[in-house]
Amino acid sequence: MATARFILKVIAIALLGYYAQLYFPWWSSAVVAFVVEALVGGRKVGVFFSGFLGLGALWGGLAAMIHSETNGILTEPVAQVLTLNSAWLLIAITALIGALMGGLSSMAGAQFRGLLARPKRKTGYYQG
Repeated sequence: MATARFILKVIAIALLGYYAQLYFPWWSSAVVAFVVEALVGGRKVGVFFSGFLGLGALWGGLAAMIHSETNGILTEPVAQVLTLNSAWLLIAITALIGALMGGLSSMAGAQFRGLLARPKRKTGYYQG
């Protein structure tokens, strides 16, 4: 059950992030990861990795698609300017930046969810 919810969160973050970037700025996918995690929630490690995998796959996939559709016309010169060995290294760095952004945004969304949660009532005597 938890694994299915994790996979659904990864897919939701990737798909909604893709559509958000079509109409809004590049950082709108981070807002999507924040909102998905704030609404759904999850376990501590899974929270980070749902955004990490979702946006990492999205940004890496989009960068690879741009590279293949333009036959490297856009990515090769940028890789040379950044003194990288190949355009594929640039794509991997792009995916890593998106993945870190997604993971941290998801963690922030989970913290926001915890902030809004009702505090648990203590029973018994005061133990402070």
